[in-house]
Amino acid sequence: MELLEREWVRGASWYLEKAIELVSKAEDPLKVVESLRNIRPGMASLDFLYLVLKEAAARGIDVRAVATRVGLYAEEAKRRLDDVIASLECPRRVITLSFSRAVTRFIERFGRCIEVVYLAESKPGVEFSEAYATYSQYAEVVPIPDSALGAFKYDVAVIGLDGLYINAAVNKVGSLPLLATAKARDAVTIAVFESYKAVPLETPWPPRITIEIAGRVVEVPLFDHIPHSLINMYVTDFGIFHIANSRDIFQRALEKIFM
Repeated sequence: MELLEREWVRGASWYLEKAIELVSKAEDPLKVVESLRNIRPGMASLDFLYLVLKEAAARGIDVRAVATRVGLYAEEAKRRLDDVIASLECPRRVITLSFSRAVTRFIERFGRCIEVVYLAESKPGVEFSEAYATYSQYAEVVPIPDSALGAFKYDVAVIGLDGLYINAAVNKVGSLPLLATAKARDAVTIAVFESYKAVPLETPWPPRITIEIAGRVVEVPLFDHIPHSLINMYVTDFGIFHIANSRDIFQRALEKIFM
């Protein structure tokens, strides 16, 4: 559990994988997974695991066995998402921020036809270096400061999601101004994510970290709450939606896990 508390680079898929490992060895899996949710509020994959295991307990099914099923489901969801990404039209000029496995797959799929990827910093996040190194393997990447989101021409803004909740989407800080700016510039805004990041819950308050600016210590949230209206297209392993309902996506995932 300490490993999850110290991790600041990896996203929701990694947290889910590690949480399943911990739950599978725990004497009280539900207690452990509930504690894990409090480590990174807004990391919806942990909420997803908790809700699925709670459902398993209510049905009288072995919770550890269901945790293993969730892991298998997550791998299947990643493969399905790759297929859905492949069905999209190739964008020419893209803007994104921070690091995301799903965005990596998007850029990898279209790297040959993407002219440029503008990569914003997402300060105070610490994922920029990994994002720049990874995305640069597949496309021309131009790093830009967060303050310059509106200074470049692009036709698509793409982000991953740490969570799709009932009232908002959740992703790294900086995602909200990125998508709002992209909408103002008439760019298409896309969220790419797996169904195990959709939960029928309200968004939790995000964790905060302290940073120093101009000699003053300021608390900054790690995640933005993004109104659904700022996202034109939700690209998921269940297909492409212009309006995404977290309850419906979660229910479909639940049905697959308990088949």
